[in-house]
Amino acid sequence: MAGALIAGAMALASISGLLLSGGALPSLGSVVRHLPALGLRAQSVLREIGGSPLIGALLALRPVRELSMVVSERVSPLGATLDVRASAVVLLAGATLLSVMGGILFGSPTASLFVAAGLVGGVFARDSSLRERERREILGAMPGIYRTLSVALGSGQTLSQAVAYVGAHEHGAVARVFARMSLRLRCGTPTEEAVGLLARELSVPGADLLATALVISHRTGSPLRDLLLRSASLAEQQREFERTLSVKTAQVRLSVRIVCLLPAVMMGLLGLMSPDFQAGLATPVGIGCVTVAAVLDGAALLIIGRLMRGVL
Repeated sequence: MAGALIAGAMALASISGLLLSGGALPSLGSVVRHLPALGLRAQSVLREIGGSPLIGALLALRPVRELSMVVSERVSPLGATLDVRASAVVLLAGATLLSVMGGILFGSPTASLFVAAGLVGGVFARDSSLRERERREILGAMPGIYRTLSVALGSGQTLSQAVAYVGAHEHGAVARVFARMSLRLRCGTPTEEAVGLLARELSVPGADLLATALVISHRTGSPLRDLLLRSASLAEQQREFERTLSVKTAQVRLSVRIVCLLPAVMMGLLGLMSPDFQAGLATPVGIGCVTVAAVLDGAALLIIGRLMRGVL
């Protein structure tokens, strides 16, 4: 599905480029014969559109930027070379196409808006899920990181060598974070700055303690073996506490998610399937009611988030 959407968007960009250059629509046989040339034209058109301020504003959002990078990686095996900006254009074209198809399928322009809102919500929900998964992965790897650093520093390695060792032998998000820190140290970044960036990228409880221990070890030359081993033990206990808390509050968290998402889901379904609801949204009173309901729902989410902070 994703590959077909990308190919369709690139074909649409190619045809648009031909029309803008004054050419006529080619026949099917001509398209098949000149498919490589059409692909190059499509990539050129996508790059030109990618330089617009709108694409720059979209790429300023982390979810859009990361999804664009995924699209860029997915099209590489297909023989296409797209940078992040061109991939963002493909995403925008695909979202527009799906929104228009939703409006045609349900026979209402309002349905297009709800489909577009659903796509935007899906992008941000995907980013939130990936960030939470990455946080749990890093949190689970922290005890091993403490022990590895303790062994590396205790065996006489420098901070740069110990960080490079962790980046080479760990896996997943932790390996990427330590590999970036190793590269920064090799490029001449000050140790304090590199360690501060490490703590910011890890973004888990205990990252600041790790950063402080690494700075002290670098300045004094002490391996801080006992401190790192104790930190590993505390990180394991914290992980067990978080797992226990997650199990005991699973029903509450599920209830909160259902209550918070139910109004938005119901409004989306009614906007797609109910002609009366669509007609009501076209009136000022309907728009006002939906706006007031959305504001109240948002306020409720903020209140629930403040009350449940640290639990959800």
